[in-house]
Amino acid sequence: MADAQAARARRAADREHIVDIAARIIDLECSIRALKAEQETVQQRLDAYTYPVLTLPPEIVSDIFVHFLPVYPKRAPHTGLLSPITLGQICRLWREIAFSTPQLWRTFKLVLPARDSKRSGQADHVRMEAALRRSRSCPLSVELRYYRLETTPLFETIIAHRARWQHLRLFVLVANLAAIEGPFPLLRSLTTSVLVPTTDDARRRSTAFRASPLLHRVAIAQYEEVFHDMLPWSQLTVLLIQSIQIKQCMTILALAPLLVYCDVTFPLHEEGVDTEDDMPRSHIGLAHMKHLKLRGLRRLSNPLSVLSLPALQRLHVDEVSLQPDPIAALRSLLSHWGSRPREIRIGFPSQVPIDYAAALPAVVFSSTQREPLPIGFLHPRPGPEAAHIDEGDWEEEEAPLSEEDTASLDSAAESDVQQATDDDSE
Repeated sequence: MADAQAARARRAADREHIVDIAARIIDLECSIRALKAEQETVQQRLDAYTYPVLTLPPEIVSDIFVHFLPVYPKRAPHTGLLSPITLGQICRLWREIAFSTPQLWRTFKLVLPARDSKRSGQADHVRMEAALRRSRSCPLSVELRYYRLETTPLFETIIAHRARWQHLRLFVLVANLAAIEGPFPLLRSLTTSVLVPTTDDARRRSTAFRASPLLHRVAIAQYEEVFHDMLPWSQLTVLLIQSIQIKQCMTILALAPLLVYCDVTFPLHEEGVDTEDDMPRSHIGLAHMKHLKLRGLRRLSNPLSVLSLPALQRLHVDEVSLQPDPIAALRSLLSHWGSRPREIRIGFPSQVPIDYAAALPAVVFSSTQREPLPIGFLHPRPGPEAAHIDEGDWEEEEAPLSEEDTASLDSAAESDVQQATDDDSE
């Protein structure tokens, strides 16, 4: 009897409990409906909001994208965080804008080691072809490091667009020059090193860049005889050469009458030549030369005295080149040149100070203690390791033909060249 009553009590309690649960469910459902309504209201507000950046006209977004990359002609990577590909991974709209902005795809850095895998070569080829299509007809800034005797599809693809090359950094075997030969109708600047691994290669001749009507800035990491016929010397205004013999230098200067800026580093330390046979037969007139750097000479040699530099404004020369009497040597040199520079920089001055300013009070003097580079440092051996050589490997006091560092000089040079051209035409 007692058990039956207890069972009835439990059932009654359960009925009350289930009623309570049902009531709580109704309350919760009402709360959920209210929250869903609130959620929908908030979502509608969010959907109605337009981010300011997405209201910009596509041409403005395109211009912002261009400023995201290194300043042209510096080359941006084609993969990774700082590549234009990153801009296409944000949203569909940005991808469309990035892929339709040719300026984002106008720079290339192609490094081909002696060997690479077939798969990686194919992937690089696909990426390059896509970038070249997106660049449309834009002039290109290209860095090409190629140390193979045979050509590859990737190499042939970038070479096929050489008519669009505007700025070029070229590091190749001398045997590769035949495949690269111009014309280069847009090329303005060239930084190069040509590896000559054998005696037979040293006898090679090339006119690869002769047909480059706009080329006026050249930097050569190590001079080789192949450069003599390879470049349009007569139109150059900016020239940097490292590891060149004095006789070769005088030959080149005679071919380049429009030079405004010239930086020459001789093998450490070139003694120069003093015999009659080695002397140039006539004066070498460089009427537009304003900036001249002569580094690495053990002593100033007679051939330099035949230069005529009436417009020279800045001179850099190592003190060792002026010994044993630096002031007398400097006066003699300036007299032969017909020069009255505003500034002279003395490289590696001796511990015994020399009062240049007292001897030449109209000139502003300064000095530098930078250590010279070892012989051969600028000219790496060909092979697999050469593909990993960075442009910093031959940077010294100033990088050869650095785009940013020579921008202002380039502007001044163009003005001077125009004046020189007008004078010559008269």
